[in-house]
Amino acid sequence: MLSLFAWYLVVSFIGLATFPLAYRLLPALADRGYALSRAIGLLIWGYLFWLLASLGLLRNDLGGLLFSLGLVMALGVWALRANPLDEMHAWWRRRRPVVIGVEIIFLAAFAGWAFVRSANPEIAGTEKPMEMAFINAILRSPQFPPHDPWLSGYAISYYYFGYVMVAMLAKFTATTGSVAFNLGIGLVFGLSASGAYGLVYNLLAARNRQGEQHNPAEHSWSLAALLGPIFV
Repeated sequence: MLSLFAWYLVVSFIGLATFPLAYRLLPALADRGYALSRAIGLLIWGYLFWLLASLGLLRNDLGGLLFSLGLVMALGVWALRANPLDEMHAWWRRRRPVVIGVEIIFLAAFAGWAFVRSANPEIAGTEKPMEMAFINAILRSPQFPPHDPWLSGYAISYYYFGYVMVAMLAKFTATTGSVAFNLGIGLVFGLSASGAYGLVYNLLAARNRQGEQHNPAEHSWSLAALLGPIFV
């Protein structure tokens, strides 16, 4: 439970720090990328950490994670300074229903699927043991590319970026690899649900011809967008 709460706080903080950047880069979306900000932030954080660690500029430790997270926050501050605060505040007042909807859906989907995995947490079948081995190898490697768990003395010769992001959150929150594996599945589920919700909401908003003018139907969009995660 504590690990779930820690992951939720960290991922939510990353999304909040990244939202000003999404707001600036995605002006055509009605939600300005809010539903995708967690995924965008996690991808940017993971890519910066992986790239700098692979170049030998950072080590695979908490210090490297904090430094790359600081870069993400710096990007967010830069984007925030470029966006008028009055405009963002007006956007928040107008789009409050979709913001609340995204938060509820992400929390419910993430916590709900983590609960499902807690009832059957064994890591067996298909490629799960290999994935667990990769996560543990990344957690134990001092630098990138991480050690190959199957061939001693060699690096992983396989696509492993997704496992890096899970291992990053595990190391940052002091979570064991096995717990991180199951929380990672719940996180993908939560990000997919909130992303589908935002996609349908933006499609409904784009269908409207009134542009940025107030539309009394906006509140109904936030309810109709629930069909996105339900059908996905």
